[in-house]
Amino acid sequence: MIGQSAKPMWRTVLGVAVAVAMVSTLCGLLGAADEVQQGKEEEARREQGLRNMQRSAAQYTLSSTDTPQRAFKFHETAVIRPSNPISGTQDGALYVWTDHGRPQALLKFFTFNNKTYSHAWLSLSENIFVAERGGKVVWSPAKPGIKLCELAGAPQPAETAAARLRQMRTLAAKFSATYTAVHLGAKPFELRLLTQPLLRYETDDDYRADGALFGYVQSTTPIGLLLLESRPAEDGHRWHYAFSSLVTGPVTARYGDLEIFSLERDPVSTDRKQPFVLFREQPVPKE
Repeated sequence: MIGQSAKPMWRTVLGVAVAVAMVSTLCGLLGAADEVQQGKEEEARREQGLRNMQRSAAQYTLSSTDTPQRAFKFHETAVIRPSNPISGTQDGALYVWTDHGRPQALLKFFTFNNKTYSHAWLSLSENIFVAERGGKVVWSPAKPGIKLCELAGAPQPAETAAARLRQMRTLAAKFSATYTAVHLGAKPFELRLLTQPLLRYETDDDYRADGALFGYVQSTTPIGLLLLESRPAEDGHRWHYAFSSLVTGPVTARYGDLEIFSLERDPVSTDRKQPFVLFREQPVPKE
């Protein structure tokens, strides 16, 4: 009798276990399907976000005040697609305009809600220029954005482009930078150097006059910027540098133990005559 009564109970337990396993498997499959669908939706959102930023950047025309008929070259591919969980930015992109190969201006997009985008403009030019959109001037810095200075103690630029790039990477590693997000009540943050330059360029006026733009980042967002360029000097070509920042908060940079840059901008930074200007929460242009 005991054996006969145990059989149905054993079968019941087995049936319950099989049912539980089936439900668990089904839930797992449904969960995996949801994750795949969410991944596809996120990928589509990011692709649309990049199209929005690229389309917005392409609407601007930049040109020197001396030669307004010849526009700077707009690089359609973003030099980096950053995000910064520390500050809460969800997405962004950085675009560059060049003249005779040299970077002249940067436009950084960033968004906190994937609906509106802030535009941060920075001049990397030794001259003045204007930025227009739809025939209207939107930015016209009244003074140069940088001044390239000879880098004391640096080796003479090498003969080949590959060797010069190795030199620039070595030199860039000797710089360091910190950023303080005052609006977040944060302490100084040590920025990280990206090993790959944001932009490597060659000028069209001297076969050995080339350079690179390096980024010092928080998360993956460039905060500090270092421009290194080989330029003619009295005793041959020499390395020159300029440092700048893409934020309003305090940024300090050092070359070895020597402080070579320190800047804190107006948190508003809406003066269109300045080398840095920030337009917050701009709508996405219609397609």
